Amino acid sequence: MSGKETPDNPHRVTRWLAESQHLLSNVIPALMEDRVRLRKSLASKEQECDRLETELGQLRRHFDALQTELERLRSERQTMAETFGGVVTLLGQLQGPLGEIARQLQGAPPAAVDTPTRQPHPPAAAAAAGS
Repeated sequence: MSGKETPDNPHRVTRWLAESQHLLSNVIPALMEDRVRLRKSLASKEQECDRLETELGQLRRHFDALQTELERLRSERQTMAETFGGVVTLLGQLQGPLGEIARQLQGAPPAAVDTPTRQPHPPAAAAAAGS
């Protein structure tokens, strides 16, 4: 049996070498192309990542500015509410004296106001009479 295997081995080895050369001649260029394509993709992704990091920084600064403005507006609203509360309190305090003044004015006779009586316009009166 070993005599029979000996002649097959050189043919088999030669065939394997031919197949290996064929595979390597196709696989190595494909791997090189994949490597180039992957490097380009990586560079593109890194650029996009840098752009997104810049955009994120801008958005964070904008968010911080909005938060600061919100805090300012809340403080302003609180101040306005306190001021309005003071005005309402003052109006409540004035209501008693104003009510007393109104009662006193209602008890006093109304002052006569001299108003001239209006005469109808002559053309208007004539037009009204003609209708």
